[in-house]
Amino acid sequence: MPAEQFTNEFVFSMRNNKMEEFKERYRNLDILLIDDIQFIAGKSGTQEELFHTFNALYNSHKQIVFSSDRPPKDISPITERLRSRFGMGLIADIQIPEIETKVAILEKKCEIEGIHIPSDVSFFLASKIKTNIRDLEACMIRLGAYSSLSGRTITV
Repeated sequence: MPAEQFTNEFVFSMRNNKMEEFKERYRNLDILLIDDIQFIAGKSGTQEELFHTFNALYNSHKQIVFSSDRPPKDISPITERLRSRFGMGLIADIQIPEIETKVAILEKKCEIEGIHIPSDVSFFLASKIKTNIRDLEACMIRLGAYSSLSGRTITV
Protein backbone atom coordinates (compact mmCIF):
# COMPACT_ATOMS: atom_id res chain seq x y z
CA MET A 1 0.00 0.00 0.00
CA PRO A 2 1.12 3.59 -0.44
CA ALA A 3 2.24 5.33 2.76
CA GLU A 4 -0.43 7.94 2.11
CA GLN A 5 -3.11 5.24 2.41
CA PHE A 6 -1.64 4.03 5.71
CA THR A 7 -1.67 7.63 6.97
CA ASN A 8 -5.23 8.25 5.78
CA GLU A 9 -6.49 5.05 7.41
CA PHE A 10 -4.68 5.97 10.63
CA VAL A 11 -6.23 9.46 10.68
CA PHE A 12 -9.69 8.06 9.88
CA SER A 13 -9.35 5.51 12.68
CA MET A 14 -8.26 8.18 15.17
CA ARG A 15 -11.13 10.51 14.25
CA ASN A 16 -13.75 7.78 14.30
CA ASN A 17 -12.61 6.01 17.45
CA LYS A 18 -11.63 2.87 15.51
CA MET A 19 -8.02 2.47 16.56
CA GLU A 20 -8.52 -1.06 17.84
CA GLU A 21 -9.72 -2.17 14.40
CA PHE A 22 -6.77 -0.38 12.80
CA LYS A 23 -4.29 -2.07 15.12
CA GLU A 24 -5.95 -5.46 14.62
CA ARG A 25 -5.72 -5.09 10.86
CA TYR A 26 -2.10 -3.98 10.62
CA ARG A 27 -0.50 -5.85 13.49
CA ASN A 28 -1.73 -9.27 12.37
CA LEU A 29 -0.43 -9.26 8.82
CA ASP A 30 2.02 -11.80 7.42
CA ILE A 31 3.71 -9.07 5.40
CA LEU A 32 3.53 -5.29 5.48
CA LEU A 33 4.63 -3.58 2.27
CA ILE A 34 4.50 0.22 2.20
CA ASP A 35 5.55 2.28 -0.81
CA ASP A 36 6.84 5.86 -0.62
CA ILE A 37 7.53 5.67 3.12
CA GLN A 38 9.09 9.15 2.91
CA PHE A 39 5.48 10.42 2.85
CA ILE A 40 5.23 9.96 6.64
CA ALA A 41 8.02 12.49 7.29
CA GLY A 42 6.68 15.20 9.60
CA LYS A 43 3.58 13.18 10.54
CA SER A 44 4.28 12.39 14.19
CA GLY A 45 1.06 10.45 14.88
CA THR A 46 1.54 8.22 11.84
CA GLN A 47 5.20 7.68 12.76
CA GLU A 48 4.26 6.70 16.31
CA GLU A 49 1.68 4.16 15.11
CA LEU A 50 4.01 2.79 12.43
CA PHE A 51 6.73 2.35 15.06
CA HIS A 52 4.43 0.22 17.23
CA THR A 53 3.10 -1.68 14.21
CA PHE A 54 6.66 -2.35 13.05
CA ASN A 55 7.62 -3.67 16.49
CA ALA A 56 4.55 -5.92 16.70
CA LEU A 57 5.24 -7.43 13.27
CA TYR A 58 8.97 -7.72 13.85
CA ASN A 59 8.48 -9.47 17.18
CA SER A 60 6.09 -11.91 15.46
CA HIS A 61 8.78 -12.63 12.82
CA LYS A 62 6.68 -11.18 9.99
CA GLN A 63 7.99 -9.60 6.80
CA ILE A 64 8.23 -5.81 6.58
CA VAL A 65 9.15 -4.00 3.36
CA PHE A 66 9.35 -0.25 2.86
CA SER A 67 10.25 1.54 -0.34
CA SER A 68 11.37 5.12 -0.64
CA ASP A 69 12.90 7.51 -3.11
CA ARG A 70 15.84 8.01 -0.73
CA PRO A 71 17.83 6.09 1.91
CA PRO A 72 16.48 6.02 5.49
CA LYS A 73 19.18 8.43 6.70
CA ASP A 74 17.91 11.06 4.23
CA ILE A 75 14.21 10.90 5.19
CA SER A 76 13.53 13.97 7.29
CA PRO A 77 11.90 14.88 9.62
CA ILE A 78 11.44 11.42 11.06
CA THR A 79 11.95 10.10 14.57
CA GLU A 80 15.33 8.54 15.23
CA ARG A 81 13.83 5.34 16.62
CA LEU A 82 11.82 4.84 13.42
CA ARG A 83 14.84 5.70 11.26
CA SER A 84 16.83 3.03 13.09
CA ARG A 85 14.06 0.50 12.36
CA PHE A 86 14.19 1.40 8.67
CA GLY A 87 17.95 0.92 8.60
CA MET A 88 18.17 -2.38 10.47
CA GLY A 89 17.22 -4.58 7.54
CA LEU A 90 18.48 -5.04 4.04
CA ILE A 91 18.70 -1.78 2.11
CA ALA A 92 18.76 -2.08 -1.66
CA ASP A 93 19.50 0.94 -3.82
CA ILE A 94 17.67 0.32 -7.09
CA GLN A 95 19.00 2.48 -9.90
CA ILE A 96 17.55 3.38 -13.28
CA PRO A 97 18.13 0.45 -15.65
CA GLU A 98 20.60 0.43 -18.52
CA ILE A 99 19.40 1.39 -22.01
CA GLU A 100 19.12 -2.25 -23.13
CA THR A 101 16.89 -3.07 -20.16
CA LYS A 102 14.75 0.01 -20.78
CA VAL A 103 14.35 -1.00 -24.44
CA ALA A 104 13.27 -4.50 -23.40
CA ILE A 105 10.77 -3.09 -20.88
CA LEU A 106 9.42 -0.64 -23.45
CA GLU A 107 9.03 -3.35 -26.11
CA LYS A 108 7.21 -5.61 -23.64
CA LYS A 109 4.88 -2.76 -22.62
CA CYS A 110 4.21 -2.03 -26.31
CA GLU A 111 3.34 -5.67 -26.87
CA ILE A 112 0.94 -5.65 -23.91
CA GLU A 113 -0.70 -2.40 -25.03
CA GLY A 114 -0.81 -3.32 -28.72
CA ILE A 115 1.28 -0.32 -29.74
CA HIS A 116 3.77 -0.73 -32.58
CA ILE A 117 6.94 1.26 -32.01
CA PRO A 118 9.92 0.45 -34.26
CA SER A 119 13.14 -0.70 -32.57
CA ASP A 120 15.02 2.48 -33.50
CA VAL A 121 12.30 4.55 -31.80
CA SER A 122 12.44 2.33 -28.70
CA PHE A 123 16.20 2.80 -28.50
CA PHE A 124 15.85 6.56 -29.05
CA LEU A 125 13.28 6.87 -26.26
CA ALA A 126 15.28 4.68 -23.88
CA SER A 127 18.40 6.77 -24.46
CA LYS A 128 16.64 10.14 -24.07
CA ILE A 129 14.34 9.46 -21.10
CA LYS A 130 16.63 9.27 -18.10
CA THR A 131 14.17 9.74 -15.23
CA ASN A 132 12.25 6.50 -14.66
CA ILE A 133 10.30 3.69 -16.32
CA ARG A 134 6.95 5.39 -15.63
CA ASP A 135 8.03 8.37 -17.73
CA LEU A 136 9.17 6.02 -20.48
CA GLU A 137 5.83 4.21 -20.39
CA ALA A 138 3.93 7.53 -20.43
CA CYS A 139 5.86 8.57 -23.53
CA MET A 140 4.99 5.26 -25.21
CA ILE A 141 1.29 5.76 -24.43
CA ARG A 142 1.33 9.33 -25.78
CA LEU A 143 3.05 8.19 -28.97
CA GLY A 144 0.57 5.34 -29.37
CA ALA A 145 -2.37 7.70 -28.87
CA TYR A 146 -0.93 10.24 -31.30
CA SER A 147 -0.33 7.52 -33.91
CA SER A 148 -3.83 6.11 -33.43
CA LEU A 149 -5.56 9.48 -33.62
CA SER A 150 -3.52 10.92 -36.51
CA GLY A 151 -3.15 7.70 -38.49
CA ARG A 152 0.58 8.33 -38.76
CA THR A 153 3.33 5.76 -38.28
CA ILE A 154 5.67 6.32 -35.35
CA THR A 155 9.22 7.17 -36.46
CA VAL A 156 12.22 8.80 -34.86
